[in-house]
Amino acid sequence: MPVDPPKTMLLIAAWPDRLVAPELVVWGMQHKFRRIQWYSQRFVECAYNAAVQKLALPSDCDHFVFADRDMRPGPDTEAFLAAEGDLVACKYDVSNKETWADPHTMHCGLWRCTRKVLEAIKPPWFQRALSEDGTHEKICVCMYFRDKARAAGFQVVRAGWCDHDAGPRTH
Repeated sequence: MPVDPPKTMLLIAAWPDRLVAPELVVWGMQHKFRRIQWYSQRFVECAYNAAVQKLALPSDCDHFVFADRDMRPGPDTEAFLAAEGDLVACKYDVSNKETWADPHTMHCGLWRCTRKVLEAIKPPWFQRALSEDGTHEKICVCMYFRDKARAAGFQVVRAGWCDHDAGPRTH
């Protein structure tokens, strides 16, 4: 289902300095989301888990938009809000551009879900999986969440584009 702004919370990860791109806050206000919250905690997986546990689930909202502090929504982001689905990811520039070739990929820079997705997944919602020797990441926190959501019966829908850290558009 598309986002229903009066029932939606925008959660912004603002580590380390608690500063947020002004475009992101303005975008949230223009869409009249019920609540805009930002949080700042070291270790991204801990921050995301705390946001779900302490902000999203205790709220009276049914939809949640999660954004990193350096996302800059624009006109091409509207498709992200209008898309049908319980779990919707928005594309944006990432260092590994090939990652978007997989149609089921999502990254946590800008994504949204319904309450039922978060309630269907047991904590931790986000976790980093390292190689056996701990020298590299096998599964990022984004794909860990995606895999748990898929195991719970949800599919990732991708829609829209968002500028990231004021980088150039490559789509």
